Amino acid sequence: MENPRLAFPEVVGKSVAELSVYDDATCGREVLVRFTDGTQLSVCVGVKQSIDARYCREDTPDQPIFKRED
Repeated sequence: MENPRLAFPEVVGKSVAELSVYDDATCGREVLVRFTDGTQLSVCVGVKQSIDARYCREDTPDQPIFKRED
């Protein structure tokens, strides 16, 4: 995500009918907001997997020769 904040101006001022949080095996956590006008906003929050690698000498493990993060 390029912008660290997601804004939804379309829902400003709407009345909330229901707020639910679901555990979804595929998407992770889903926050569902249903509004009284029949619309809804669904936000899925998943965990990103990452790999951190470090190449170093055995006698100086705190001084990596290089690091790689993906």
